[in-house]
Amino acid sequence: MAIDIHWLERVIERRKREAGEAEARLHPPAMVKEVLEFLRVRELKKGVFVDMTVGTGGHTLAILQANPKVEVIGIDRDATSLEVAAERLADYADRVTLIYGDMRDIRRLLHQIGVERVDGCLIDPGPSLWQMDSKRGFSFLDDSPLDMRMDRSSQVTAQTLLQTLSASELEQLFVQAGERRSDARRIAQAIVKERSRSGGIPTAKALAELVIQAKGVRGGRIHPATKVFLALRMAVNEEIDALREGIFEGAKVLKRGGRLVVLTYQSLEDKTVKEAFAKLAQPADKEKDRPLLRILTKDPIRPSFQERHQNPRARSCKLRAAERIR
Repeated sequence: MAIDIHWLERVIERRKREAGEAEARLHPPAMVKEVLEFLRVRELKKGVFVDMTVGTGGHTLAILQANPKVEVIGIDRDATSLEVAAERLADYADRVTLIYGDMRDIRRLLHQIGVERVDGCLIDPGPSLWQMDSKRGFSFLDDSPLDMRMDRSSQVTAQTLLQTLSASELEQLFVQAGERRSDARRIAQAIVKERSRSGGIPTAKALAELVIQAKGVRGGRIHPATKVFLALRMAVNEEIDALREGIFEGAKVLKRGGRLVVLTYQSLEDKTVKEAFAKLAQPADKEKDRPLLRILTKDPIRPSFQERHQNPRARSCKLRAAERIR
C-alpha cells in the first residue's frame, strides 16, 4: 500500500517549511499501549488495520512502529488533517494508505481499493489538538468565525445553527451535551437576543463571552462554555450518529477474530459505544443467528495513572473493545 500522490505532493511542500512546525500541531495519542494490545498488533505475522478516524496519524504511527509486517488504512473526513498525517507517516509510505472520507462509508471506501476484510478497526472520535488550533472556531479563545466543521465540504457550520435554530431547539441541544436545563435556557435566549440585536455572533471568542455572561460564571477548572461548544461541534459534525454508524459498519468489515477498538472522551460517546456493542453482541434472530461480536471489555478501560499525569488530554478517555465471532 502507498500514500496517495495527492497527499505526498503536500508532504513535500510541508517539509520545506520551518523545522518543528509539524510537532507543534501534534499531540500524543491516548492509550496507545492498550490499543495495541486489544488489536493484537504485535501478534500478527501479517495484517491490515483500519484507523477509521486517522486524524493526524498518532495511533496509526504507533501501529506501524509496533509491527513491520502490518499495513494501515487511514480514513478521515478532514482533508487538511490527512495532509498532516501524510507528513507524519511519510517514512512508512509503503505500508499506509490514506483515504479522504467518512468512517460511515468504510465498506465502500475499502472496496474501492480492493479490500473486503481487515484484522482490526480503531475509532478515536472528536477533534485533535491540531484541529482545535486550526482557526475554525473550536477554541474558546479563537477570534475566528464559528465554523467547527471537520469536513470543510459540509454545508452546515456552527454559525448556521446559531442563526437558524429556535431558542427551544438550542436549549435542547445544550441539554443533550450535559448543560443544566436552567443554564441552557438562559444561554439559548441570550443567543437569540444577540442575533436579533446585532445580526449574529461573529466569532468563537464572542460566543464564549456571551455564555459567560448568560451563566454569570467566569473562571473555574472547566470553562463555562465547554458544553455549549461541545454541543455545537457534535451537531455540526453529526458526531454521535457517525460514531454509532461507524461501529456498525466497522464490525461488518472485520475478519472472524478481528477486533474493533473505540476510544471516547465524554459520557454521551461512551453510552453510544456501549449500546452499539450490546446490540451487536445479541443475535438478530435468536432462533437462527449467532451474535456478530463478543464484547471484550465489560467495563471501559481507563488510562493508567502515569498516562493521566503525562498526557492530561487522556484523562477522560475510555476504551471499549469487541471481537467478531462469525
